Amino acid sequence: MSHNRASQHLSDPYSVIRRPILTEKSHDMASAGGEEDPSKKRYTFEVHVKANKQQIKKAVEAAFGVEVDAINTMIVKPRQKASRGGAKKPGYTRIKKKAVIRLTKG
Repeated sequence: MSHNRASQHLSDPYSVIRRPILTEKSHDMASAGGEEDPSKKRYTFEVHVKANKQQIKKAVEAAFGVEVDAINTMIVKPRQKASRGGAKKPGYTRIKKKAVIRLTKG
């Protein structure tokens, strides 16, 4: 996908944000701080691999109506899947990009 085509495709906020990541660690980060300090809460999403931080920020603000303070992104490399049937080539999971988003106090 070329850069121009990627920027056109990623203008829709729901094509940038794929899904929330619901793990034990992400739940702990989302509930950290409690009511006294909401700025410590962090939410984790799987996002489009070619999306940059500015596109992710615009998408989250448009989709949820909140203000984003900071974004950390990471590429999750493919892992080898178990294959059945002897001499077959092993399969791999797809490449993913995760975004950890911290919101402002407001």
